[in-house]
Amino acid sequence: MNQGVAFGDYIKTEKENSPSMRGFLLPFLTLVLSLILTAKLISLQLFDGANFRNLSNNNRTKTEVIHAPRGIIFDRNNTPLVFNIPGFRKTTGGKTVLIDRKKALEFIAAGEKKLEIDSHRQYPYKEEMVHVLGFIGQISKEELGNLQFKDYRISDLVGKMGIEKSYEKMLKGTDGKKLVEVDSQGVPIRTLGQTDATPGQDIAITIDVKLQLITYEALSKAKKGAVVISNPTGEILAMVSKPSFDPNLFTQGKGYATSD
Repeated sequence: MNQGVAFGDYIKTEKENSPSMRGFLLPFLTLVLSLILTAKLISLQLFDGANFRNLSNNNRTKTEVIHAPRGIIFDRNNTPLVFNIPGFRKTTGGKTVLIDRKKALEFIAAGEKKLEIDSHRQYPYKEEMVHVLGFIGQISKEELGNLQFKDYRISDLVGKMGIEKSYEKMLKGTDGKKLVEVDSQGVPIRTLGQTDATPGQDIAITIDVKLQLITYEALSKAKKGAVVISNPTGEILAMVSKPSFDPNLFTQGKGYATSD
């Protein structure tokens, strides 16, 4: 369409005279985003860098407890009354579960990574000696509140009765630690450092195991009863009480009852 005199070629519209906002918007947004990213990188590196490095190192390494074997209890003639045998344990929800070798192999085959190598307490004389030796079990919350157990953890095993309880401090050793590097799946790669465990102290008591077995057999037909035999100096040579029970039920894992 031809322009008339009122709209000559020298006349320009307002839109043509105004600078384009679109031309400024993209560079402006790019600048703002660049500043934000730069500020975030500076914050991560200068202010939060050490914290994130610590988190990364903690995820890369883990500390494993090396459980100390308890001391062995001997009779007056140096006959061992207890043994420590290889085993495993697992702590779940604050509860320590003892696991025998067969069950542990099943867990490992299923991909279980939280099993801890341990030594289980074995009592060869079972019902005949339980009232003398006692047995061990997981420490209770009440016991943890006692100053005697101030250095113990909730997952620790302690003596619950008899010699095991009376001489707990001597029989319990000092656990060691192992620092292990792991991959993203928690699989160990290598050992970075290790402090070996110190076994508990061995002790000897005045009981004569042969006399103990003879005394128990003498009470075999009795449902209830107790016998204590001592020498003139007051040393206890035999001590039997009925009814009795097998302490291995508490220390050999869940598979013990069906395997024996």
